[in-house]
Amino acid sequence: MARILYWNIRQFSINKIDAPRAKRRRDGTFIIPPQPGYRKRVIRTTLTQNKPDIFVVVETSTGAGASGTLISAGGADGSIFLLQEMRTWFPGDDWRLIPPLRLGQGSVQEGISVFYNHARVQFTGPWGWQGGANPSDSIANIGAGNLVNYGLPWVNLLPAGNAPGGLNTINPGVPYRQLAGQWQFHGPIAGGVAPVLGFPNALNRTPFLTTFWEPGVGGAAGKMIKLLTFHASPKKQQAADGTNQLSNILEMTTDLAANQVGVIVGDFNVDLFNTHFEPIAYNRLLTAGGYTRQINPTANIWPDKGYVCTMLRSHNSARPWATNGYPGYEYVIQDTFSSVDNILTRYGGGSAVGPATNITIANRVTGTPYNRDVPVIAGAPQGSLIYNSAMALAGGLPTALPLPTAGPTGHGGVVTGNIGALTSFVGWNNYRRIISTSDHMGLIVDV
Repeated sequence: MARILYWNIRQFSINKIDAPRAKRRRDGTFIIPPQPGYRKRVIRTTLTQNKPDIFVVVETSTGAGASGTLISAGGADGSIFLLQEMRTWFPGDDWRLIPPLRLGQGSVQEGISVFYNHARVQFTGPWGWQGGANPSDSIANIGAGNLVNYGLPWVNLLPAGNAPGGLNTINPGVPYRQLAGQWQFHGPIAGGVAPVLGFPNALNRTPFLTTFWEPGVGGAAGKMIKLLTFHASPKKQQAADGTNQLSNILEMTTDLAANQVGVIVGDFNVDLFNTHFEPIAYNRLLTAGGYTRQINPTANIWPDKGYVCTMLRSHNSARPWATNGYPGYEYVIQDTFSSVDNILTRYGGGSAVGPATNITIANRVTGTPYNRDVPVIAGAPQGSLIYNSAMALAGGLPTALPLPTAGPTGHGGVVTGNIGALTSFVGWNNYRRIISTSDHMGLIVDV
């Protein structure tokens, strides 16, 4: 099985993976003291504690340009630099980066950076590159003979050689360095025309589809992974309608073959506990689309709700108090955007039998799995994989956030009003290094 780590790293660019620059007041003192490598350390340990085969970063900065063209500026620099770092963190692997494309238009435009270990999975497109300032396009539209290699520096980020043949049916024999992700999608034919889909409108960010061949092991047949990544609009109605539109992407529904698995990951900006927008967003994907959602709502009360929260408060409003109980306390967003990140899977049958396993929210505040509450809350998903807290440790435990105490009412946390507890909790050694990296937690799953 292939392991996929998805993470919305807020405004990802070179400053996220390189040392953040401190801001200086007029009197020469720093607003934010320099903390070299703090963000990189959070990213590195999140990657290395459970090594993925595919790593997806949402919210990559792009620089201005047309939809479907290559990103530039800090997002490009950051993605390339992170790839270089990953190659040092995993010296025995062959990490690669699919050239990120601009998604959406104007002020909402973003990119999605997809890193993958070529030794484990091979990139197959599904679209191709036509060079210059042109956007990627369907190889059927471009014509295989008109594909070109990427220019520098992107060309060297993909391996030499061609996409595999055999059971792989997506672009077999096409050079890796001429393949691209898909950024535009057409819906079912109506009146002889297959309309271009909006998510939900033409200006909104589109999903990004990348496909991979995972070779079989020990004589087993391989499978094709269709990985669709989406960052919905932050506006609730647009987010719900845009997520609902994913069910009209034929590549992920009617065109999912027997040896293929569809994986939809992203920040859907629809809270699982919103009884109005959640059905609009997900129902068609879960019914007509045939997808299984990996993170589902618990009881809409605390501490149960904290087990599925994926978003973090700012360091100015986060608190270590026990009000909400383990694992959420008062550092997760409590209301309309508490649980917006998710993974959905669908298996086409045959060799791609599934099901997905090891779904885990990579909580770097308390760590995972969520198995430290006594007694265990019935039905609350604990996750399977181990992530240590990224906060300063003493005896293996976060110094500023005590773990749950035993007993039917003990959910841990700091006693409200403890002198110095808040300052310690939100400091750079603790919570601030995490929230400075991102206000989202990552999700990991084996497919």
